[in-house]
Amino acid sequence: MENKRILIIGAGSYSKKYSSIKGIGTCLVERLAREKNLSVLFTYYKSKDGARKLVKEMGLNHPDFDVDCLRFNSLNYESEWEKFESQLTKFGTPYIFVYNSGLRFYKESLSDSEKKATMKVNYTCPVFLVEKIGEKMHQKQIRGKIVLTSSVLAGKHHPFLEDYCLTKSLLNQYVQEREDYWRNKGIDIKVISPDVTRTPMTEERIDYYEEEAKRGKRPRITSPKEIAEEIINLCLKIK
Repeated sequence: MENKRILIIGAGSYSKKYSSIKGIGTCLVERLAREKNLSVLFTYYKSKDGARKLVKEMGLNHPDFDVDCLRFNSLNYESEWEKFESQLTKFGTPYIFVYNSGLRFYKESLSDSEKKATMKVNYTCPVFLVEKIGEKMHQKQIRGKIVLTSSVLAGKHHPFLEDYCLTKSLLNQYVQEREDYWRNKGIDIKVISPDVTRTPMTEERIDYYEEEAKRGKRPRITSPKEIAEEIINLCLKIK
């Protein structure tokens, strides 16, 4: 995988409690740094300090690795698209696009605004970006790859994550329905659906999930490095 531009939506997150816990996007950037001749642009929203830390560490440990970041709010994706597109033009059309943002609320009952926010971040924003960026790939005749993380399995045994699972299921459905459409445009689109993964998003309930795993009520807790490696394996198939 050489001379390729990679765009990642959602990276730079680190646990504030446990130094060993990182987000999937963060682990993906770290893993990509081991490849040659790559340019990576990733976005963050709240994790500004983590994003800058990630860029700095990659620069120190992998001086030949071209990586940069910018802020992007998936909740306001339509209003932010023009500015984001301008940055994307400078970066260049990506060969690989990974959407890794997600939103969940650990509450028994969500407010209307929380339900709308969950739908935006987990479904409408990624679909919007897939359509926009996928078309750019097609126009540039790039035989690219789009990978979406959709951890619908992570909440299937949890009583408070119905809206999260619904929005992720809709994303899975979109990919199933549009896979042939994008393939005809030379773009391979895939979904990776991990079960519970040890990330900053799940750390507040990680003890609960680990106890369930010990009692055989769910599979073992997945490492974000494993998911990053799975994404890499998909990306390496690009010609």
